[in-house]
Amino acid sequence: MQKYLGLFVITYLRFFAKLQISKLKLLNPKLKIIGVTGSAGKTSTVYAIDHVLSSKYKTITTKNYNSESGIPLSLLNLKIKNYSPIDWLKTMILAPIKFLISWPKVDFIIIEMGVDSAKSPKNMDYLLSIIKPDIGVFLSLSTVHMANFNNNIENIALEKAKLINSLPASGYAIFNPDLKKYIHTKAKIIKIKSGIQTQEIATAIGKIFGLKANFSNFQLPPSRCSILKGKNNSTIIDSSYNSSLIATTEMLKFLGTFPSPRIAILGDMREIGEKSAEEHQKLDQIAKKYADIVLRVGPLVNKYYWQLFDYPFPKNATILVKGSQNEIFLEELVKHLLKNKSDTKLLCRQSPYWLNLKSKFRSSVGESTK
Repeated sequence: MQKYLGLFVITYLRFFAKLQISKLKLLNPKLKIIGVTGSAGKTSTVYAIDHVLSSKYKTITTKNYNSESGIPLSLLNLKIKNYSPIDWLKTMILAPIKFLISWPKVDFIIIEMGVDSAKSPKNMDYLLSIIKPDIGVFLSLSTVHMANFNNNIENIALEKAKLINSLPASGYAIFNPDLKKYIHTKAKIIKIKSGIQTQEIATAIGKIFGLKANFSNFQLPPSRCSILKGKNNSTIIDSSYNSSLIATTEMLKFLGTFPSPRIAILGDMREIGEKSAEEHQKLDQIAKKYADIVLRVGPLVNKYYWQLFDYPFPKNATILVKGSQNEIFLEELVKHLLKNKSDTKLLCRQSPYWLNLKSKFRSSVGESTK
C-alpha cells in the first residue's frame, strides 16, 4: 500500500510540475532548460552554471533536489521538512496553489538529474517525462548505485546517457570525453577535458549566451570541498556530503597539494554492489599516495565517526573528510573537529529532520555494537 501511495504522490506532483513548465514557456518562449547528470559533481556543476547565468538572467535551479519527487518540488518552489505523511499531504495541497499564484518570468531552468535505478520512477526516462532539456551535461561515471543496475556499470552509463541522446538538434551536449561511446546525439557538442570540469562547463555554457564567467565570489554548497578551520591549528577539507571513487580520488589529489601531516578520513562508499570490495581496495591504494594517515569509517569496517572523537590528531594537520551519506554522516565528525562551533552552520544535513535521523541512527548502531 505504501508503495502505491508513493507512486500516486510523485505522479500527482509530476502533473503540476509539467503544467508549471508549460506556463513558464508561455511566459518566456526563449526559456532554456539545462539538465546535469553523472555519478559525481552534479550539484557543484548546477551551482557553477547558476552562478554564471544568474549574473544576467533569471534562473530556477534544483539546488539539492534531483529525484523523481525533488525535481517537481523545485519547479513548484515547494520545500518539505520532515518527509512525514502530513508533510507530503501539505505539499500536495500546496502544489496546485503554487501553480496558480506563481507567474515568474524565467530565462533558465537548471536541473540536477539523479538516476538511482534502471527502473521507473528512479530512472532517466521518468525524469525526462517531467522535463526535456535543451542543454545536457554528462559529467562522470562510477559504480555508485551499481547494485540497482544488475551490477553492470555499462547499464549505469546507458541510463544516464539518455539525457544527452534525448537532446534536440538545436541543443548543446557537454560530456566527459571518456563517455563518448555512450553518446548518440544530434545536438551540437561542446568539447571539454576528461574529469569533472565544473567551472569549465559553466564557462562554456555562459559563452553560448554571451556571458564571461567570473568565479571570484563563487561558493559551493555545504560540505563539498569546504575549507574550514579546525582544532590544533588544523585545516579541514570538508567533503562529507557524499562519496564515490571518482570524487574521492579528486579530493585526495587536492589533499596532496597541502604540506604534511595530511590525514584522510574516508567513509565507506555505499550502494556499489558486487564491486564494493574491489573499489575500496583501489581507494585504499590511492589514499596512501596522497595522505600520511588514512582512517576508514563506516559499517564495512564496523567503525563509526564518534569512535574517532578521541583520536590524537596532530597539530597543523590538513584533514580531508569524505564519505557516503547513507549510514556514514561524517559531517558530525567534522563538527567535533571545528575550531569555531559557529561554523556548524556551514555543514551539510543540519536541519531538524536530519539531526533527528542521525540521532536515531547513532542510538541504534551504538546499541547493536555494545
